[in-house]
Amino acid sequence: MVKANYGNSKAVGEILKKLKIRDNFLRRRFLKNNFTDEQKLSMLFNAVAICHQTRNLYSPGHNLYGWDYIEKAFTSLAEISSPLLIPDFVVNLKPEELQYKLLCIFSDTGEAGNSSLDTIEERAELYTSINKLIISEFQGHFSEMLRSTGELLLNNGKGFYEVLSGCEAFSDPQRKKSSFLLKLLIDAGLYSIQDKQNYIPIVDYHMQRVLLRLGCVEVNDPEYDFKLKNSIPVESDMPVRLACIDSFNTISEISGLEVWVMNDIFWPLGRSCCNEITLCTDKKCSKNPCTFDLMIETNHHNQCIFEKICQGYLSGMPKEYNEPNVKTHYY
Repeated sequence: MVKANYGNSKAVGEILKKLKIRDNFLRRRFLKNNFTDEQKLSMLFNAVAICHQTRNLYSPGHNLYGWDYIEKAFTSLAEISSPLLIPDFVVNLKPEELQYKLLCIFSDTGEAGNSSLDTIEERAELYTSINKLIISEFQGHFSEMLRSTGELLLNNGKGFYEVLSGCEAFSDPQRKKSSFLLKLLIDAGLYSIQDKQNYIPIVDYHMQRVLLRLGCVEVNDPEYDFKLKNSIPVESDMPVRLACIDSFNTISEISGLEVWVMNDIFWPLGRSCCNEITLCTDKKCSKNPCTFDLMIETNHHNQCIFEKICQGYLSGMPKEYNEPNVKTHYY
């Protein structure tokens, strides 16, 4: 029904050989700071736990959207040594207390009523779930959880992926949040893995849209194809996600880049350059400044780097495909 197109994926991989990620992106304060190790880990675990479907999350005061706003909020918590980064404190809060506190930290005025953080009941439950796991299994220490994995993703039930799947926030069978968390831990110099072959590429809705438009993922089912093109809800996004995972493995192999680096390229591309507004046709990006340009070294960024091989652009219909329309807390 849906499958990776290896020819197009290889062509994309060839282009990526020339790309360079900006040094300052990997040195941003969320990753490189003087906080304690437990604060650093708590920031990363909890931030990722509540990061999904963030289309509505926005700070007018800081002009930050989605994940960028989440990074700022959790960095601010660490700067004031907030108890919201202490598992024992979190698990003893009543649900409505945690909901209120989360709303306040995602508000420019500090008032819950002005927060743009939606589905707050769900996010608070997910926030609590990871902290309960750390309390019950690892004496309240995120570092102990990492140590216990033996730097393995799969380890007879004790690996990084396996342990995290024990809490609802990281229960996705395709491990999106777990893989994203791992990437952040690696970028921050807080963790490494010995079994890279078990890593599952990060795939969110922006990245699904980009690979569909590029032609790296192709749809052979007419009904499913129609629903994607018209943003009609689908029963499952799994066919597209699995094909994207397959495609990213090929792109990574051809480009020579680690597979988790695919997130640094295709997430900002979909977020800014290949969304409802497309750089190739509208000559501007959805975000200002453009997320892709902030993360990747570009030459004035007046043309998409994939124009010459993008199947959507070459066919004259670059906006034809959209990501699967599903409700999920996996990404």
